[in-house]
Amino acid sequence: MERQTLTMTGRSVALNPEQTAHCLNCETGCCTLFEVQATQEEAEAIMRLAVPGAPKTFEECFTPSTDRPGEFVMRKGSDGRCVFADGRLCAIHKRHGMAAKPLSCRIFPLHIQPWADGGLSAELRFICPSVGLPGGTPLGERTDEILRFARQLGLRRGVNDCIYSRANPAPLGKVRLVHAGFRQLLRNRELPLKLRLYAAARILDFHDRKEMFGAIQNADEEFAADLAAFVEKARPELERELGRGRCDALVRSEFRSLLCGYLRDDRPEDAALSRRLRRALSHLRVFSGVGALTELNPAAPPVSMLLFPAVGRVPEFSPEAVAVFEMFFFGKLDSMHFCGTKIQRFDYVTGLRHLLHSAPCAFAMAAAFAVARDRKRVEFADMHRAVRLLDFTFGRSPFFRMRLARKWIDNLARPRRFAGLLNQVFR
Repeated sequence: MERQTLTMTGRSVALNPEQTAHCLNCETGCCTLFEVQATQEEAEAIMRLAVPGAPKTFEECFTPSTDRPGEFVMRKGSDGRCVFADGRLCAIHKRHGMAAKPLSCRIFPLHIQPWADGGLSAELRFICPSVGLPGGTPLGERTDEILRFARQLGLRRGVNDCIYSRANPAPLGKVRLVHAGFRQLLRNRELPLKLRLYAAARILDFHDRKEMFGAIQNADEEFAADLAAFVEKARPELERELGRGRCDALVRSEFRSLLCGYLRDDRPEDAALSRRLRRALSHLRVFSGVGALTELNPAAPPVSMLLFPAVGRVPEFSPEAVAVFEMFFFGKLDSMHFCGTKIQRFDYVTGLRHLLHSAPCAFAMAAAFAVARDRKRVEFADMHRAVRLLDFTFGRSPFFRMRLARKWIDNLARPRRFAGLLNQVFR
């Protein structure tokens, strides 16, 4: 299915219908990864239930939310799990069923976002280990559920809005017209992935010029067709430019800096100065190759950063590995959950560049998992682990709100540099 939107009861939902998920009742523990939000009504309803093993007072179970006035956060026990957890399962769910849990629990790993123009988008977050596994329910078959959840959410999470770029602040309506063209290009499997990525970066760079200001402001319904015609006509020149790309020391340095950012998962408890200093030291050790990637994130492959980015060219990639990457990449692309005021505060250009970078990052990281086990073929599990690591950067990691990180994103997406990076990662 190649549709970007599925319509039901008069409303469209932008999503990748091929994304899949099903709960594994796994050891990961959703409540260890995030703060579990609950409205006052939800919290009071839970306190009226008989939940074996749970604390008895409201204050022992809930604390006021720091970022959502009027809401509460479920407290966690010494094991890092919600106080209502019963081992690896939810005691509320076991005793009273799914409907008794807060909406934020019931909805995970769905990410549903209303937009300022009335649009609605959804994706499955690969932070959950069940997303992307065979046998799950396709997202395209869950539109009834998505719309029901969207009505229950209302505007609790706020609406997302987006401009094209800071230099060219075209509004969301124009952004959508431009996005239709980029989406069509990046989903065009008749072109090699490396060429699609380079062409998108090249066009973004072209539109970033001051003289192109009016082109975005005046974009219309023909923009996607015009962009496709341009890529077809310019393909020989794009291929020549891509072939001339060289990966110099600066490109390797900026790519490794981004990789360190991808591996960071700065949780609220990491805000303390001592933890921030330790994190910065680990970042420097990993970047320089003194420490393995696992020093920054235990879920990373146990290899040196000095292998990157060329490690991506070492193994071959199984069709299953490529397929799970596409499920991740197109999930972000189709939902536009790579940009906006609710997505790292990225404007469209910065967000799309960040998404483009996720491709060489994912392929290099997946290859590193294979190389660490002395294998010459990247399998599904390697890529699945890689995209799970990357998914944090599109919503949670504050690293990418830093001006320096955005500078790396923009610099590395410049055509000559990006071509050199792609040539190092892809055969």
